[in-house]
Amino acid sequence: MPRKPSIGATRDSAVYRVRIPADLKSDWEAHCEKKGSSQHGMIRALMRYVIQDEMPTGVQNWISGQIAGDPDEGPKQRLEVRLTPSEHHEIVTRSEAEGCSAQRWVINCVRASLTNQPQFTMEITKALWDSSGQLRAIGRNLNQLAKKLNEGGSQEISAMEIKQLSDYIYSHTEIVAELQDASLSRWKITS
Repeated sequence: MPRKPSIGATRDSAVYRVRIPADLKSDWEAHCEKKGSSQHGMIRALMRYVIQDEMPTGVQNWISGQIAGDPDEGPKQRLEVRLTPSEHHEIVTRSEAEGCSAQRWVINCVRASLTNQPQFTMEITKALWDSSGQLRAIGRNLNQLAKKLNEGGSQEISAMEIKQLSDYIYSHTEIVAELQDASLSRWKITS
């Protein structure tokens, strides 16, 4: 059966992964079932509608309000926490090991707990930026290889070269995964 370009089922299609709250998921499923529409088809239709940029002003304002992620720029609130000597020592030790202040480490712990999202140190953030930059460069190289192959040009590209690029990509994705795992697991309390 041929792939359907209208729904993005081609080799050059993209897959988006989006986290949504459980209640929104169940409401969405119920809505699509009520309308007799596929969930994926409805999402594609909504994307096309937004891209047309012909929405009524009220709808545009509502959407903007839903996705606005303004940083909390108000004055910082002070909270005093009293720690035992061993807790304080462990916080200082861990914060130094991660290259940040004890205060920053505690804030990151709180934010990770409140948001259920990892809080990266600058060292890890820089490593992720570097890895992403290298992956983009690899992607450009792969696009150039694909273009040469599609043009029927030079056949000097070997399977071994493509395998090397593939191995390089996998090694970088492993590095990123390890950094993400480390960021998530560092907040766990060990007994």
